[in-house]
Amino acid sequence: MVTTVTVAAPATPSDQLHLLVVGDGVLATTALPLVGAVVLGRAPECEIRIDDGSISRQHAVLHVNPLRIVDTGSANGTWVADRRIASNTPHELKIDEPVRLGAVTLIVQRRTMRTLPRRVRSHDYFETRLEDECDRAWRHGLVFAVAHAVFEEGCAIHEVLGRSLRDGDIVASYAPGELELLLIDTPPETASQLLGAIERELASRVAIGIAGYPRDGREPNALVAHARRRALATPAEGDDVVVVGERMTALHRIVARVAAADINVLLQGETGVGKEVVAELIHRQSARSSKPFVKLNCAALTETLLESELFGHERGAFTGAVQTKLGLLEVAEGGVVLLDEVGELHPSSQAKLLRVLDERMLTRVGGVTPRPIDIRIVSATNRDLEAEVGRGAFRLDLLYRLNAMALVIPPLRERVDEIMPLARMFLSKVAVKLGRPVPRLTDPAARLLCSYEWPGNVRELRNVVERAIILCNGGVIDIHDLPESKMRAAFTARPQSLAVALPPAPEVDERQQVLDALEACRGNQTHAAKLLGVSRRTLINWIEKFAVPRPRKH
Repeated sequence: MVTTVTVAAPATPSDQLHLLVVGDGVLATTALPLVGAVVLGRAPECEIRIDDGSISRQHAVLHVNPLRIVDTGSANGTWVADRRIASNTPHELKIDEPVRLGAVTLIVQRRTMRTLPRRVRSHDYFETRLEDECDRAWRHGLVFAVAHAVFEEGCAIHEVLGRSLRDGDIVASYAPGELELLLIDTPPETASQLLGAIERELASRVAIGIAGYPRDGREPNALVAHARRRALATPAEGDDVVVVGERMTALHRIVARVAAADINVLLQGETGVGKEVVAELIHRQSARSSKPFVKLNCAALTETLLESELFGHERGAFTGAVQTKLGLLEVAEGGVVLLDEVGELHPSSQAKLLRVLDERMLTRVGGVTPRPIDIRIVSATNRDLEAEVGRGAFRLDLLYRLNAMALVIPPLRERVDEIMPLARMFLSKVAVKLGRPVPRLTDPAARLLCSYEWPGNVRELRNVVERAIILCNGGVIDIHDLPESKMRAAFTARPQSLAVALPPAPEVDERQQVLDALEACRGNQTHAAKLLGVSRRTLINWIEKFAVPRPRKH
């Protein structure tokens, strides 16, 4: 269904509230009256008519000054912050706060009638803000969206973004013809509606990919990579396999043996080290290679949705379950299921998964009949699950089931001999896709790549190389094509890290020093990192390595 919006024209002074309406096939903006109220609904007599099947005839009333919304007993409800508000009860709204009426999203904005030019930030600024936003979202349980836009020359994307995005959203230049967007406190579903409408308005001259926190990842490099790949319609890093050095050669020999053993495997390692790549290798080298390989990010879904995705549900099992749905465990019958970020499983989901693994039977949500299944589980985590068991956050019996064999994938900073082969592989792939000759790395650029500690690991290396090949001129990637200031700052801090701040000692002592630094800085990670003489990203890696509870600022 195509949503249409009809608006009675109010007076429009130079500065007032506007209502942005985002639905299937529409991106409409209208000025609101200075005082009073407007009726929103499908009926022709409504001041703002939204012709969409999910909207009631008189769905809600929007009051201005003070800003409130009242649901008038609609069939599909009025939703604010993912909660359905009570009917016939005024609910206070904030400027830029998304409101959902049925399948349509509304946002009240304060703007001038003219479209002000939106400041386009630098890529470095975007990376810093994105890292801060990931940390803020983790501490407060928030969601937000990252987007990547690829557009043709002469496209009016800047004008459209200027009148469609909120003042707090960030637009930055990734490369010529490419923008990156940070939509703060915006659910991915709302971002998809908004940016999808922008794509349709600009026809085929722009392609936008979206990634949501935590649905598509909790780390900046993961979110950026997901969004850009979706914009460019390129596959994930499933074939990014480079084996160099004794340590990785030995690991891949073990992977081949484990793949043939048909046992459950637990993959451990920092974010971005390539756990998903190893999981796909296990699938391809196993006897189950002709069967499905199914991936699920356990951190991306709420408890109810996660169980529905894993086990499936029967029709009518819960509100919105309009038909029977197969769970991923059934879809993967005979194959391999990758449970990414398995440490994020809710306790009730852990208990149900344990029962399935014990009995090799599953029951759909809302169902009564168990069904036999034959699957192999590969789990991945950047957490210390034994420490999680110790603090009661993970079941010991489930850990035993998942951990028939544990493989630890070392971070890229411990695999320095792989950095240049991986970089050259990424250069070759991107060059082929762009139809260009493979560029050459200068010696200073290569040295910088090898000296950087790569807190985002292989995924961060790929992001840096892909951007460098777009920015470089004349088929040569020099040091100025890389994020030099960030990479050098991290490198200069690294020699002081464990040698000065954390002298060789038992691991428990190192953990205590991290705790002491966080306590001394009242939970401020940036200040604690400076106290320890390391980068903030390194401190976050240590927090995860030593299972330090995430600090809360006092």
